Amino acid sequence: MRALAQPTVETELRALAWATFLTPALAVYARFASRRLRPGLPRFAALFPTFPFFVYLPFMFSALHLRLLSSFFHTWLAINKLVLLALDKGPLHPSLPLLPFVLCAGLPIKVRLGTSEKKSSSPPVAEFFRPCARNLLLLICVAAVYPYTGWLPHYALHYLYCIQIFLTWDLVLSSSALAAAALLGASLERPFSAPLASASLNDFWGRQWNLMAVDVLRASAYDPVRARWGRDAGVLAAFLMSGGLHELLYFYMTLRWPNGEMLRFFILHAVFQIAERRAREAGLWRPPKLVAYLLISSFMVVTISDMFFGPFVRAGTEARMREEASAMVELVWSVAKYLLSPFGVVSTVDHQIN
Repeated sequence: MRALAQPTVETELRALAWATFLTPALAVYARFASRRLRPGLPRFAALFPTFPFFVYLPFMFSALHLRLLSSFFHTWLAINKLVLLALDKGPLHPSLPLLPFVLCAGLPIKVRLGTSEKKSSSPPVAEFFRPCARNLLLLICVAAVYPYTGWLPHYALHYLYCIQIFLTWDLVLSSSALAAAALLGASLERPFSAPLASASLNDFWGRQWNLMAVDVLRASAYDPVRARWGRDAGVLAAFLMSGGLHELLYFYMTLRWPNGEMLRFFILHAVFQIAERRAREAGLWRPPKLVAYLLISSFMVVTISDMFFGPFVRAGTEARMREEASAMVELVWSVAKYLLSPFGVVSTVDHQIN
């Protein structure tokens, strides 16, 4: 199978332009079709022709970070939302106005509707901009230290990768929510809830990590399976679906056929999550919060390092992701120098360094 091409500014901008054009166009068609067809097979048959376009969009990007984002936005979320729309479920509905429908279809956002919910005292700009700015600075710091991490054990290095993944995803998803809030004038929910401080697998996967993906998995797999076969079966179904989707992400990132390692990782976490909940309900698992945090963090680091990052390391994706992160730091620094040059700030810093 062919290797990934090296990204250039021209190719990535061209791919971004195509994605920016195709995604709203497909969403407009989906809204048009869903308003005229009843839920079920007729609506699904009308929406199905859009799926190949969403599957192909990530292949247009050569940069791994952009390909990963596209695969999550388009192949994972957009297709799942459209499947739920065909069943008259999920965040999309034909009655939504055109702009909210298009934004919800193409972006990982969820609008808080209704007046009964408690409104945040902070406006969207204050609620989302500060975490975005903070995480951008932290992400730059993490990427800047990569050239000096050769001496770190692989578990420590992979924990650093986890921090980078969280910061990147939180930055991207929060920025998407901020943009949608500016366009819609609506209050939007945060995509994460302090996952790095989790002391429970149930809290991490169900209430703290990537809440947009959790909502889609809950509507697509957990709720229907739980209604028929019970809670444990619903949890296993959601993790199986997540594992299958991560196998697809692995294929996008490496262009290698997956061998089931991602699926085994999520099955293992499903089993331990079910065991943790049952032990807690039986009164057998109530450790102090610090002990629980250390145990859960150790379990996460070991399993993520060996089972999640392992396939990417063997495929050489790890090194390329680090190169792209370093290139991002250089780009941000170049832009900062250009913007601050009229004030003489950067020249003063460069003079002190030299």
